[in-house]
Amino acid sequence: MISTLNTWNELWSLFILLAVCYWALKLIIYLLDRFAKRNIGNKNFIIILKKVILFYNPVAVLIIALGFISINYITHTIVLIILGVFGYSYITNYINGIFFQINPLFREEASVKIGDFRGEIEKVMPFGVTISTEEGEHYLNYSYVEKTGFTIQSDKDSVLRKTLYLKTDLTAEQVLDLLFDNPILSYNDAPTITQSEESEKLKLQYTLEHGSSTEELIVFLKDQNIQTSLTYNIL
Repeated sequence: MISTLNTWNELWSLFILLAVCYWALKLIIYLLDRFAKRNIGNKNFIIILKKVILFYNPVAVLIIALGFISINYITHTIVLIILGVFGYSYITNYINGIFFQINPLFREEASVKIGDFRGEIEKVMPFGVTISTEEGEHYLNYSYVEKTGFTIQSDKDSVLRKTLYLKTDLTAEQVLDLLFDNPILSYNDAPTITQSEESEKLKLQYTLEHGSSTEELIVFLKDQNIQTSLTYNIL
């Protein structure tokens, strides 16, 4: 009895530790987002931490489950198997959701086609998404999205990755910092800049926020005395 009590206490302590780590990650994200120096480095770090949290939750549950099994291998394994059988659809749906949520194209305000539904993603949740169509709002779970697949709509507001060539005396890091507070670009799929080895031209690859246009970005860069071109050879 004493041994079992100690084991349950250890499991409870493990649960508290994992919960503290989770909220510590959430607090770090909040503090960085609120108070840290606003630059592309911190923004990318926040995006990475958000992805870490997505994977942290199922890993934490798995650790708790292994601890639960260690208390009584036979009985608790049977209990978890029974729970797994009845909750299989929910478990697979949640796991599918993790991989959709780390996809930078599958995000709120993205214009998508999922099965027979065509519209804009309004909210991304742990077990599914709400999509706004001409017929109204629909809730679609991730298992349905996995089964039917999804496509990003190719229109002027498309969130597909785009390329722009730049000519400036600024470094790539300085240009990225200029772009950081601009609402035109999406940081769910953060912009990147590379420099050609053969010239001083910079290659900017980016994803637009919903409703934004490349023309708006070009005007903004021009105001910063940065020359732009859609093709490499014009600059």
